[in-house]
Amino acid sequence: MTLTPLQSAVDVLDRAGSLLLAADAVPDPLVADDMRRFALAQGVAALDTYLHWAIADVPLKNMASALKSLDVPFEELISLSEAVVANRDKIRPKVRARGALERVILTMTFQSSRGVEQAMAFLGIRKAFAKISPHMVPAHKPSDVKERLNRIVHRRNQIVHEGDLQRQSRPQSIKREPADKVKIGADLAWLRMLVLAVDAATP
Repeated sequence: MTLTPLQSAVDVLDRAGSLLLAADAVPDPLVADDMRRFALAQGVAALDTYLHWAIADVPLKNMASALKSLDVPFEELISLSEAVVANRDKIRPKVRARGALERVILTMTFQSSRGVEQAMAFLGIRKAFAKISPHMVPAHKPSDVKERLNRIVHRRNQIVHEGDLQRQSRPQSIKREPADKVKIGADLAWLRMLVLAVDAATP
């Protein structure tokens, strides 16, 4: 049986949780903190994973207008046309088209609130957070969901793109943002709830 987007995202979240727990047993505090940082980054990746898988599986009939207008590199069209001509009896154009879709969306990230809205539009869902927020437990305001998600993604970007170093006007020594395991654990739990809410809001 084919794996669902939710199963793939839960696997990523489970591994993020395991990484966070394992950090407590690491004697080197710098390494332990980096494990906690990576756990948060992986938790954010679970949301991205869910949306990538969901879009890749979208039915090609009656596609949402946002997906119909997705830019596809010209070389993908050339490759598809050449394959059809060379293998008229064997090629399945829709399979090739889906492969092109997967390659294009893998260049996109669906992590911030804007990214989630874009991904949900590809799935035919407008006003995404109005549909997602009632499935949070307890129910959240759409604006609160977006605000917390953006805060977590900003933190993830600090880790992934800047090594979680503190910005200083005239640095004299290396200082890092604290990797608080309680806060990271709370964010991972919230991301799990968000992924479940996205799944509930997705037809």
